[in-house]
Amino acid sequence: MQLLETLYLNDISRISTDLQHGILANTWLRPVEHSEMLQTAEKLSLLLEESKADKLLLNALVIGKLLPHTKEWLSTTFYKSLSELGVKKLARVLPENVFNRLSFESVMTRAEALGGVHFEARNFTNDADALRWLRDYES
Repeated sequence: MQLLETLYLNDISRISTDLQHGILANTWLRPVEHSEMLQTAEKLSLLLEESKADKLLLNALVIGKLLPHTKEWLSTTFYKSLSELGVKKLARVLPENVFNRLSFESVMTRAEALGGVHFEARNFTNDADALRWLRDYES
């Protein structure tokens, strides 16, 4: 499987790409504060615009617990912005912890109920399966 090229890296996350397949991937490197998530989302949005990628992998294996205001922002703002940026397919690699996994799943359920999600989303336990699903997709 082709490796992803790193576009941006700091102590919070790594954003990488598979340009051939129109994929951007964000991998959280540690648990993050709300402000750090906002900062990373802004950078991710810029890179989505610049690259014209329409598939996104979000790896949240190590992100930890989502705070209530972060969950609210994700469900009302972040996922809607991904739709506006032209994302067609979203693969999420979720934490193994059941409580944290359910927290992420509830955010997406709420975002879909609010009507701002216009892409297909699927959850995975690892990057390899998530990338395989994204790469098999034809725009």
